[in-house]
This record gives sequence, C-alpha cells and structure tokens, in this order.
Amino acid sequence: MRNNITLNLNASNALNKYLKVDLPRLPHEPGKQAGVNTLISDQNYFNWQLQIIDNSYKSREKTIIVCEANSRFTFFIPVSLKLSQEELTQRLQYEWQLIMAETLEVYQLIPRSDIAVLLSELSKTEFTPHWVKNTDLSINGHISDAALWVTQTLQEEGLYELSKDLAIELAIYLNTQPKRITNKTTGRKEKFIPIERLLTYCQSLITVQQHDDESSNEIVDTSNIINFSDYKKD
Repeated sequence: MRNNITLNLNASNALNKYLKVDLPRLPHEPGKQAGVNTLISDQNYFNWQLQIIDNSYKSREKTIIVCEANSRFTFFIPVSLKLSQEELTQRLQYEWQLIMAETLEVYQLIPRSDIAVLLSELSKTEFTPHWVKNTDLSINGHISDAALWVTQTLQEEGLYELSKDLAIELAIYLNTQPKRITNKTTGRKEKFIPIERLLTYCQSLITVQQHDDESSNEIVDTSNIINFSDYKKD
C-alpha cells in the first residue's frame, strides 16, 4: 500500500503569470487575507513555495526558486526556454530529491549507501502534485535572500544564467548554512540547517509508510531500515 501525499506547489503571482495559467487560490481562514497563507508540511501536504525572478533587469533568462515550507530547503531551476506548467511539474517531482541527495553526499550527514536506501524508501510514497496560487510571506524573505545570491553570483561570474552545476553548487551551499525562523506554532526563534530538517521530515514519511505496510499485513524487511537520527551531526 503506497502512502499518498499532496505535493503542494504554491506559485507566486509572478510565476502564475509566467505559466499563463489561472491557478486557484489556496483556501484561507475567514477574516484573513487571501493568497498569503502560512504553509506547513505535514503527513498529508508537502508544501513548497515557488517564485520566478529575472536574472537581470527584464532579462529573457530567468530562475525559478523553490523553497520547502518547514526546512527552507531551497533549489533553483534555470529558465531560458519557455516552460509549460506540465514540464515544470515533471521537473519539480524529481528535482527536489536529486538536490537533496547531492546535498547529503557533500554534507556527509549519512553514508552514501544510506542515501540510496533513503531514495528507495521515498519511492514507496506517492507525491501527487497540486498547484495553487499563494505566497507565504515568512518564506518570501528566504526566497528574496536566495534571489540575491543568484543575481550576485551571475554578476560576479559574468553569466546570463545559472548552469546546472552552478545551480546545484549554490543550492548545496545555502542548504548547509544555518537558518533562523520564528516557529509558526510556538512563536519562538529557531536555528537549524535546512538539509538536516528536510531529512528528518523525509524520515517521518518513511516511518508512516512502514506503519501502513505493517497494518496492511504486508511482509516488511526491516534489515535495511536506517534510523537517520543516529547520523545527525554534532
């Protein structure tokens, strides 16, 4: 039995316009402003905030910045040719796992062999993409910082757009640096490393999948199940 999670893709107004689609707004609580809902990833919704920026003033070359709600894990999709919503959806479905694996390998949070186990276990979860128009203002600040990294890097390197390798290199750097946010539930300040928090979230999804497998009376081989918290860096 495959666990099903909604891969919630929250597009900014600019990205909605770029894709030439009319995305529905994320439902909001009565009395609150529409289109600026706070996003949290849980066992039902895996929330990502997406923004598109010009690499320079009104440039043809653009960059789509993708940021996960809980971990602030961020990656970049360089855009020179027009992307359709379907093409972007396909990229997003595998790109976040690719960048996560690349970051884990460089950061050496877990052994390389365990990264393969992680991806294998995640493949048992169905991530169903769902697009909405929404901008979480608390995430927007982190995206603005990432956008500055993109534009300054391009300017320093004398480039018009990020190459694939440079996009990965920049993502790895940002995802291994400490982030500071205010917890949306407790109101307290928190400091964390994005890749560590995303790994913890993925581990929780795998645990749910394993429990579902057990409850459906399927035989589960637990010999290759890794407790990723054992590898947490000091």
